[in-house]
Amino acid sequence: MTELSLEQRIARLEATSEICNLQGRYNHYLQTGLLKEKVGELFAFSDPEVKAEMCDSGMWQGAEGIVKLFTHMGKKYSMPGELMVHMLLTPVVEVNADGTRARGMWNSFGTNTYLAEGGKLTAMWQLGKYDNVFCKENGCWKFLEFKWYVIFRTPYDEGWVKRPLVEGLHEEGFPEISRFHTPYSPSASHNVFLPAPPEPGEARGGSR
Repeated sequence: MTELSLEQRIARLEATSEICNLQGRYNHYLQTGLLKEKVGELFAFSDPEVKAEMCDSGMWQGAEGIVKLFTHMGKKYSMPGELMVHMLLTPVVEVNADGTRARGMWNSFGTNTYLAEGGKLTAMWQLGKYDNVFCKENGCWKFLEFKWYVIFRTPYDEGWVKRPLVEGLHEEGFPEISRFHTPYSPSASHNVFLPAPPEPGEARGGSR
Protein backbone atom coordinates (compact mmCIF):
# COMPACT_ATOMS: atom_id res chain seq x y z
CA MET A 1 0.00 0.00 0.00
CA THR A 2 1.30 3.45 -0.96
CA GLU A 3 2.46 5.55 2.00
CA LEU A 4 0.17 8.54 2.49
CA SER A 5 1.35 12.00 3.41
CA LEU A 6 0.15 13.66 6.61
CA GLU A 7 -2.17 15.90 4.55
CA GLN A 8 -3.67 12.87 2.79
CA ARG A 9 -4.19 11.05 6.07
CA ILE A 10 -5.95 14.07 7.60
CA ALA A 11 -8.11 14.50 4.49
CA ARG A 12 -9.11 10.83 4.63
CA LEU A 13 -10.06 11.10 8.32
CA GLU A 14 -12.15 14.20 7.60
CA ALA A 15 -13.84 12.46 4.67
CA THR A 16 -14.66 9.41 6.80
CA SER A 17 -16.20 11.61 9.49
CA GLU A 18 -18.28 13.56 6.96
CA ILE A 19 -19.49 10.35 5.29
CA CYS A 20 -20.52 8.83 8.63
CA ASN A 21 -22.41 12.04 9.44
CA LEU A 22 -24.16 11.86 6.06
CA GLN A 23 -25.26 8.29 6.68
CA GLY A 24 -26.38 9.21 10.19
CA ARG A 25 -28.39 12.18 8.91
CA TYR A 26 -30.20 9.91 6.47
CA ASN A 27 -31.23 7.61 9.32
CA HIS A 28 -32.35 10.51 11.52
CA TYR A 29 -34.36 12.07 8.69
CA LEU A 30 -35.99 8.69 8.09
CA GLN A 31 -37.01 8.47 11.75
CA THR A 32 -38.27 12.05 12.01
CA GLY A 33 -40.26 12.16 8.77
CA LEU A 34 -37.96 14.74 7.17
CA LEU A 35 -36.47 12.49 4.49
CA LYS A 36 -38.85 13.61 1.74
CA GLU A 37 -37.76 17.24 2.01
CA LYS A 38 -34.09 16.44 2.71
CA VAL A 39 -33.41 13.78 0.07
CA GLY A 40 -32.10 16.37 -2.40
CA GLU A 41 -29.43 17.42 0.13
CA LEU A 42 -28.22 13.84 0.63
CA PHE A 43 -27.93 12.53 -2.93
CA ALA A 44 -25.70 13.68 -5.81
CA PHE A 45 -28.66 14.62 -7.99
CA SER A 46 -26.42 16.51 -10.44
CA ASP A 47 -24.69 13.23 -11.37
CA PRO A 48 -26.59 11.15 -14.00
CA GLU A 49 -25.17 7.97 -12.42
CA VAL A 50 -26.93 8.53 -9.08
CA LYS A 51 -29.06 5.54 -8.07
CA ALA A 52 -30.80 3.88 -5.12
CA GLU A 53 -32.13 0.46 -4.13
CA MET A 54 -34.01 -0.67 -1.04
CA CYS A 55 -34.67 -4.30 -0.15
CA ASP A 56 -36.39 -5.83 -3.23
CA SER A 57 -37.25 -2.50 -4.88
CA GLY A 58 -34.82 -2.92 -7.78
CA MET A 59 -32.33 -0.20 -8.72
CA TRP A 60 -33.84 3.24 -9.37
CA GLN A 61 -31.80 5.56 -11.59
CA GLY A 62 -31.51 9.35 -11.51
CA ALA A 63 -32.99 12.00 -9.24
CA GLU A 64 -36.56 11.42 -10.40
CA GLY A 65 -36.32 7.67 -9.83
CA ILE A 66 -34.85 8.09 -6.35
CA VAL A 67 -37.61 10.49 -5.33
CA LYS A 68 -40.21 8.00 -6.60
CA LEU A 69 -38.61 5.16 -4.63
CA PHE A 70 -38.50 7.02 -1.32
CA THR A 71 -41.98 8.44 -1.88
CA HIS A 72 -43.26 4.88 -2.37
CA MET A 73 -41.48 3.70 0.78
CA GLY A 74 -42.77 6.67 2.77
CA LYS A 75 -46.38 6.00 1.79
CA LYS A 76 -46.08 2.29 2.57
CA TYR A 77 -44.90 2.91 6.13
CA SER A 78 -46.71 6.16 6.92
CA MET A 79 -49.48 5.32 9.37
CA PRO A 80 -50.67 6.18 12.86
CA GLY A 81 -48.44 4.28 15.25
CA GLU A 82 -45.46 3.98 12.90
CA LEU A 83 -42.03 3.45 14.45
CA MET A 84 -38.87 3.41 12.33
CA VAL A 85 -35.74 3.39 14.48
CA HIS A 86 -32.74 1.95 12.62
CA MET A 87 -29.36 1.86 14.37
CA LEU A 88 -26.10 2.01 12.42
CA LEU A 89 -23.59 -0.69 13.40
CA THR A 90 -20.15 -2.03 12.37
CA PRO A 91 -19.13 0.81 10.01
CA VAL A 92 -16.49 0.25 7.33
CA VAL A 93 -15.58 3.32 5.23
CA GLU A 94 -12.84 3.41 2.60
CA VAL A 95 -11.91 6.60 0.72
CA ASN A 96 -9.98 6.50 -2.56
CA ALA A 97 -6.53 8.04 -2.92
CA ASP A 98 -7.62 11.32 -4.48
CA GLY A 99 -10.53 11.83 -2.06
CA THR A 100 -13.26 11.91 -4.71
CA ARG A 101 -15.00 8.58 -4.10
CA ALA A 102 -15.67 6.37 -1.08
CA ARG A 103 -17.43 3.16 -0.17
CA GLY A 104 -19.22 2.58 3.10
CA MET A 105 -20.97 -0.39 4.68
CA TRP A 106 -23.01 -0.61 7.87
CA ASN A 107 -25.22 -3.23 9.46
CA SER A 108 -28.58 -1.79 10.47
CA PHE A 109 -30.81 -3.17 13.24
CA GLY A 110 -34.07 -1.65 14.38
CA THR A 111 -37.84 -1.55 14.46
CA ASN A 112 -40.68 -1.05 12.02
CA THR A 113 -44.45 -1.06 12.28
CA TYR A 114 -46.35 -3.39 9.94
CA LEU A 115 -49.99 -2.94 9.00
CA ALA A 116 -51.34 -6.48 8.96
CA GLU A 117 -54.64 -7.75 7.63
CA GLY A 118 -57.65 -6.08 9.16
CA GLY A 119 -55.67 -2.92 9.88
CA LYS A 120 -53.90 -4.39 12.90
CA LEU A 121 -50.54 -2.84 13.81
CA THR A 122 -47.74 -5.33 14.35
CA ALA A 123 -44.30 -4.58 15.83
CA MET A 124 -41.38 -5.81 13.75
CA TRP A 125 -37.67 -6.40 14.19
CA GLN A 126 -35.60 -5.56 11.13
CA LEU A 127 -32.00 -6.26 10.17
CA GLY A 128 -30.19 -5.28 6.98
CA LYS A 129 -27.00 -3.79 5.62
CA TYR A 130 -26.12 -0.61 3.76
CA ASP A 131 -23.61 -0.82 0.91
CA ASN A 132 -23.10 2.70 -0.45
CA VAL A 133 -20.86 4.60 -2.84
CA PHE A 134 -20.20 8.27 -2.07
CA CYS A 135 -18.92 11.13 -4.18
CA LYS A 136 -18.20 14.82 -3.71
CA GLU A 137 -20.66 17.33 -5.11
CA ASN A 138 -19.73 21.01 -4.74
CA GLY A 139 -17.28 20.07 -1.99
CA CYS A 140 -19.80 18.01 0.02
CA TRP A 141 -20.04 14.25 0.30
CA LYS A 142 -23.26 12.81 -1.16
CA PHE A 143 -24.76 9.41 -1.91
CA LEU A 144 -23.94 8.30 -5.45
CA GLU A 145 -25.11 4.69 -5.11
CA PHE A 146 -27.41 3.91 -2.20
CA LYS A 147 -28.22 0.28 -1.45
CA TRP A 148 -29.91 -1.35 1.54
CA TYR A 149 -30.19 -5.14 1.58
CA VAL A 150 -32.66 -6.74 3.97
CA ILE A 151 -31.64 -9.76 6.08
CA PHE A 152 -34.92 -10.16 7.94
CA ARG A 153 -38.07 -8.18 8.67
CA THR A 154 -40.08 -10.22 11.12
CA PRO A 155 -42.94 -9.81 13.63
CA TYR A 156 -41.38 -9.53 17.10
CA ASP A 157 -43.45 -12.43 18.44
CA GLU A 158 -42.60 -14.83 15.59
CA GLY A 159 -38.91 -14.25 14.87
CA TRP A 160 -36.71 -14.67 11.81
CA VAL A 161 -36.68 -18.48 11.88
CA LYS A 162 -40.47 -18.79 11.73
CA ARG A 163 -41.17 -15.80 9.46
CA PRO A 164 -38.01 -14.10 8.15
CA LEU A 165 -39.62 -11.64 5.72
CA VAL A 166 -43.06 -10.14 6.22
CA GLU A 167 -43.16 -8.02 3.08
CA GLY A 168 -41.08 -6.05 0.61
CA LEU A 169 -41.29 -2.98 -1.60
CA HIS A 170 -41.40 -4.52 -5.07
CA GLU A 171 -44.48 -3.98 -7.20
CA GLU A 172 -45.42 -4.58 -10.81
CA GLY A 173 -43.47 -2.29 -13.12
CA PHE A 174 -40.54 -1.85 -10.71
CA PRO A 175 -36.93 -2.47 -11.87
CA GLU A 176 -35.48 -5.98 -11.69
CA ILE A 177 -34.71 -7.23 -8.18
CA SER A 178 -30.99 -7.26 -7.36
CA ARG A 179 -29.07 -10.53 -7.18
CA PHE A 180 -27.96 -9.44 -3.70
CA HIS A 181 -31.55 -9.60 -2.40
CA THR A 182 -31.12 -12.80 -0.38
CA PRO A 183 -32.93 -12.54 2.98
CA TYR A 184 -32.25 -15.00 5.76
CA SER A 185 -33.53 -18.50 5.07
CA PRO A 186 -34.04 -21.03 7.89
CA SER A 187 -33.52 -23.85 5.36
CA ALA A 188 -30.16 -22.62 4.01
CA SER A 189 -27.11 -24.66 5.01
CA HIS A 190 -25.16 -21.42 5.41
CA ASN A 191 -26.62 -17.91 5.14
CA VAL A 192 -24.21 -15.50 3.44
CA PHE A 193 -25.22 -11.86 3.14
CA LEU A 194 -23.20 -10.28 0.36
CA PRO A 195 -21.68 -7.99 -0.72
CA ALA A 196 -18.56 -7.93 1.44
CA PRO A 197 -17.21 -4.72 2.97
CA PRO A 198 -14.65 -2.70 1.02
CA GLU A 199 -11.01 -3.65 1.50
CA PRO A 200 -8.46 -1.05 2.69
CA GLY A 201 -7.95 1.52 -0.01
CA GLU A 202 -10.87 0.24 -2.11
CA ALA A 203 -13.36 2.90 -3.12
CA ARG A 204 -14.76 2.81 -6.62
CA GLY A 205 -18.02 3.70 -8.24
CA GLY A 206 -20.14 1.47 -10.44
CA SER A 207 -22.69 -1.21 -9.62
CA ARG A 208 -21.52 -4.60 -8.46
